[in-house]
Amino acid sequence: MAANAHPQDTLRSERSPRCIACGREGVELYDALVDDLYGAPGAWRMVRCPDATCGMLWLDPRPLQSDLIMAYARYHTHERGARSARELGLSALNATCKRVSHAVDLATGLARQRRALRMMFLGDMTPGRLLEVGSGSGRFLHRMHVAGWEVQGTDFDPAVAERVRRRYGLRVDIGDLAALRYPAEAFDAVALSQVLEHVHDPIALLRECARLLRTGGRLGLSTPNAAGLAHRRYGRNWRGLEPPRHLHLFTPAALERCASLAGLRAVNVRTLSAESAGVYRASDELRGSRGPSRVIVSWVRRHLEYRAARDDPAAGQDIFLTATK
Repeated sequence: MAANAHPQDTLRSERSPRCIACGREGVELYDALVDDLYGAPGAWRMVRCPDATCGMLWLDPRPLQSDLIMAYARYHTHERGARSARELGLSALNATCKRVSHAVDLATGLARQRRALRMMFLGDMTPGRLLEVGSGSGRFLHRMHVAGWEVQGTDFDPAVAERVRRRYGLRVDIGDLAALRYPAEAFDAVALSQVLEHVHDPIALLRECARLLRTGGRLGLSTPNAAGLAHRRYGRNWRGLEPPRHLHLFTPAALERCASLAGLRAVNVRTLSAESAGVYRASDELRGSRGPSRVIVSWVRRHLEYRAARDDPAAGQDIFLTATK
């Protein structure tokens, strides 16, 4: 598809008019979205699938795949400079709230959810060969290596991959998963944590994951939930939108449909609140709140969201898909 003309310091774009899950043409949800998180250039339009049983969101137009790396120049997986006294103070307050909140988790079931998510719901499997697509900081790969898995990762960003290699001594290959040409059925488990929303063709990525899984192997995948309480509360200020890096945002139904189209069988599709505090905190900041109270409120809202999910299974901030083939 022909790219729009842009100055050199902007991201070139292309149209993406139809829902990848059901083929419907999108209707505008938000216009003129900008990256207030990491300063990527451009203003972006988010559309929604009009089918109420789908509800997929996506950028239309979206950045060209060849230009998207520019949107990660200041991303959180890169090295940061020294933090200000204010940032250090907020970080200390957040650490205190986190300890208190995790203690409360023990009485609510959030502790079990958090522990399961730390291992991408693979902790009940016998350790084997594990591939993480989009390794980011490398903490999950390291955690699973310590647990006895033979691990390796992929990432499209050479700086991030090198950082994981230096810190943990683990293998991280650079590039598109399909282009790396791993053998079929090479892995007992494949994990994607907050990755699927970043790619141009999520179904193709899921199809490649299915090819790499041995028969009976397991895929564990987390992604922001477009149908969750946080998006309902904050709208265009929801941290999960993250234009222009988040190209597709899923509902539970849309994600399960995409997995099926890729040849995967969903074993469980659930929403989670374990990691939602940071989303509430950042969403309040995007809305204009800068005070320390937003730190405390974010952890309270995390617990309220978890309680709401008992009656509304779509309430959680993140969707987690467990699938096999």
